[in-house]
Amino acid sequence: MIRLIGQTAWTTPEEPLLRITLKITNEGGSTITEPVVGWTLGPKVTSRVQYETALDEGPVFPASAETVPVLADLAPGASKEVKIRIDTSETGGIAQDDSGVYPLQLELRSQDQPIAAVTTAAIHIFQSPRKPVLFSWWTEVATPVAFGPDGTLIDPGFEEALQSRSGVVAQVDAIAHLLRADRSGPPVDVVVSPAALDQLRQAEDGYQRSDGTSVPADAFAPRVANQTLEKLVEIAGDPGARLHAMPFAAPRLPALLSAGLGAHLQAQWQMGDETFERILGDRPDPTVARPPGLAFDQATVDLLESRGVTTILGAADSVERPPQPNDFALPPAATLRTASGESVSLLLPDPGAQALLADPDLRKDPVLAAQAVLGELATIWREQPVPDDETVRGLALDLFPDLPAGIWDQLLRRLAGAPFLEPIHAEELPLGVRPRPLPATPGTAAPEGFSPEYVDDLAATARRVTAFEAILVEPATDANFLRRSMLYAEASQYIGNEGSGRIWIDAVNRVIDRTFSRLKPDTTRRLTFTSPTAKIPLSMGDPGGRVLNVRVELASSRVDFLDGNERSVRLDHANQVITFKVELKAAGPSNVDVFVMSPNGAVLSRSVLRLRSTAVNPTALIITIGAGLVLVGLWSRRLFRRRSP
Repeated sequence: MIRLIGQTAWTTPEEPLLRITLKITNEGGSTITEPVVGWTLGPKVTSRVQYETALDEGPVFPASAETVPVLADLAPGASKEVKIRIDTSETGGIAQDDSGVYPLQLELRSQDQPIAAVTTAAIHIFQSPRKPVLFSWWTEVATPVAFGPDGTLIDPGFEEALQSRSGVVAQVDAIAHLLRADRSGPPVDVVVSPAALDQLRQAEDGYQRSDGTSVPADAFAPRVANQTLEKLVEIAGDPGARLHAMPFAAPRLPALLSAGLGAHLQAQWQMGDETFERILGDRPDPTVARPPGLAFDQATVDLLESRGVTTILGAADSVERPPQPNDFALPPAATLRTASGESVSLLLPDPGAQALLADPDLRKDPVLAAQAVLGELATIWREQPVPDDETVRGLALDLFPDLPAGIWDQLLRRLAGAPFLEPIHAEELPLGVRPRPLPATPGTAAPEGFSPEYVDDLAATARRVTAFEAILVEPATDANFLRRSMLYAEASQYIGNEGSGRIWIDAVNRVIDRTFSRLKPDTTRRLTFTSPTAKIPLSMGDPGGRVLNVRVELASSRVDFLDGNERSVRLDHANQVITFKVELKAAGPSNVDVFVMSPNGAVLSRSVLRLRSTAVNPTALIITIGAGLVLVGLWSRRLFRRRSP
C-alpha cells in the first residue's frame, strides 16, 4: 500500500521544489524484494473531466518520469517512508511560463513489476492570479445524540471520537488552528448544531456509560470535550468566523412542516438559539441557514425567509443548474423566490469537489484527498483564469462533518492559502459573482419523514408537556428537561429509526404520568354525613418536591356546592387539605367527580369521591309526608266507593 503523508500544495518559479513523502507498507504475506518508487508526471490537464479521469487511471502518457530506490526489501507488515524531491524548474514536463495542474502518479514496483499506485495533483502557479475565483466554504459542527434521557452514554462512538480526537474534535481543532495562524481572520462559516454543544457539555461534566461504569470529569474524554467547547468559544469570538445555528436537534424541516408540526419548529429554533448563546456566549448569525440533512422545499424556503434568512446553504444537486459555455464549472449560486415575493440566495457546492470529498478510497489517504480537492479547484480556475471584465467567477464547498481527522488541517491550510482562490463569507458570494445568480425552483419530491403514528405521539406528548408547564412554578429545570427531550425526539437521525426516538417520548410521558398521578386527592375513603349541609375535606397528593399551581373542580348531580365547586391550589407539600361546603340533596349514596386541572383547563387527573348521607332533609320530608297523605286519601276514597253497594 502507498499512502501520501506529505506533499507541497503548489510550486512557483520562486519556490520550484515539489516535496513528497510516501509511506509504503507491505500488507501481503511475502517480502517485497528490490522495491522502488517511480513517479510519472503527465501532461497538463485542460478540463475537469480530464483531471478526474487522470486521478482514477493515471496520466495518459508520461511527460516526465524518474525512479527512486527504496534501498531495502520490505518484509510482510513492514513500512518505510520514502521522500521524493522534484525540481519543477528543471522538469521538462511542467511549463515554466504558465500555471497548470498536472497528474502525478506514484507507483511502487518490485523487480520492475507494479504493486500499488496513487495519483495526486501537482499544481504549478506561474504568477499571481489576476482574477482569483471568489470562494466560500462552510462546515457543519454536529454529533449524533450520544446521551439518553437519563444522561447515560448510549453511543460509544461519541466517546471513541473524543478519545481519538477525531470527528468533531479534529474538525474544531483545525478551524481554531486556521484562525489562530492568520490573525487577519480568513472568512469561515460554521453551522453549529446546538444539540452537539449540549452533548459536549454533558460529556465535559463526566458521565456514566450504559454498562454502569462511570467516567469522571477529569478523565481524558471529558477533558477533550471541555477543550473542544473552549475552542468553539474562541472561534465564535474570532472576527473572521461567522457561526450560524441550526434548530436545536437538527430536525428535518420539510418532515415537521408536512406533518403539521410547524409550531414545534419554533420551539426547536428558540431552544437552539438559547443553547448556542448560553454555551458559546454569543448570538448566532441568523441570516445564513443550512437545512438539516440538506432537505428543503418551497414551504421550508418561505419559513426560513420569514425568519430573516437571506442565504441557504444547499447541496450540489439541490436545484438544476444551467450548463455553462465550453462546459465550464456550474454557477455556485441560484435565487429562490418566496411566497412573500422576496428572494433568497441558494449556495451550491461544486459537484466534482464534493464527490472527491466523499470518495471512500481518497478518505483513506487524507493528504491525497486534500490535494485532489485542491487540484479540482485549480482546474476550475484554469478553465477561465482571466475572464472578461463582466464576469466574476465563484466556487463553493461544503466540508462534510464526517471527514477523517487527518484531512481537516491539510485541506483547510490549502483552501485558505491558495493564490487562485479569494475566500469570502457565504452570504457575500451570491452578491459578488457575475452574472447574477439565476432563479431556480426547489424540488417537489415528498419529504422523508416520520410515520403518522410517531407524529401523533409527538403531538399528543407535546400537549401534555404544555399542560405540565402550565402548572409548574419551580423548579424550572423540570420543564426544560421535558422540552429538550421532546426536541431530541424530532431529530433527523430518528427518521427511519423511530424505535430509538421513542426513548425520549417515553421518558417524557413517564415523568408526566408520575407527576399527574401523584396530584390525585385521596378519594379512597367514603365520607358519611349526618347533616344535609357539610364540608367535604380533600387531602391533595404529593407534588414530589415541586411547587405546582392547579385547579380542583368537583361535579355531581346530587350535591349542591354552596361556596363554588372550584379551588385554585398552590401545592408545595404533600397532604394539603382543601374544603368544599356542600348540601346533599338526598339521603343515601352520592358520587362526586373530582378533577385536577391545569390553569389553562387541561384535565390532569380524574377520580370519584363517594359520599353517604344519613340525614333527613326537612323540605324533602315535608314533600314525602304530603305525598304520602295524598296517596292515603286516594286509597281511602277508592276503598269507600267499593263498599257503597
